[in-house]
Amino acid sequence: MSELDLTTEEKILKAAETIFLRDGYDGSRMQDIANEAGINKALLHYYFRSKDKLFEHVFDKKIGIFFPKADGVFDLDIDFADKIGLIIEGYINLLRENPYLPLFVLNTVNNPEKSDFIKKLPVGLMQKIALNYFVELQKGNVRSINPMQFVMSIMGMCAFPFLARPILLNAFGADKEAFDVLMKQRIEELKLYVKLILTP
Repeated sequence: MSELDLTTEEKILKAAETIFLRDGYDGSRMQDIANEAGINKALLHYYFRSKDKLFEHVFDKKIGIFFPKADGVFDLDIDFADKIGLIIEGYINLLRENPYLPLFVLNTVNNPEKSDFIKKLPVGLMQKIALNYFVELQKGNVRSINPMQFVMSIMGMCAFPFLARPILLNAFGADKEAFDVLMKQRIEELKLYVKLILTP
């Protein structure tokens, strides 16, 4: 593939990402993607013959962001609550860079036509949190809670503000910049919540 071809494909993928994240699968049209990429529809179909193939490529790329791996966090010699705090910090910062991502992922996996995409969701991080929680519980370092409820609470507290961003912006009379500041502050807020929840 020539450099020119690679540049064209990158433009298409970037445009597809913008359109799919904004409009979802059902609301996106190949013509919209072609317009966003600055190419004609025929060229778009030359690179990606169907909307399904293009969508799958974008989804595969974005799903790795939505469920961060947090490699190495559980190997650190710090308290369990601090490990969760690092995961929260990384997760919220990723969502600040990709604010439409939670809605994109949830709309996709709840779409009956895309239900097979749920098999692509990496659940390793959630399992690691639960397993490490039980290790800390046996050591007496954390109080007894339901680890599944804890994982759901962490995910919800991180992702919900981005899902409800338009509502929150309206309710608080804030703009996108103010919302971003609020999300930066939320990192420390959630770290405090985690310590309070886990402290014996």
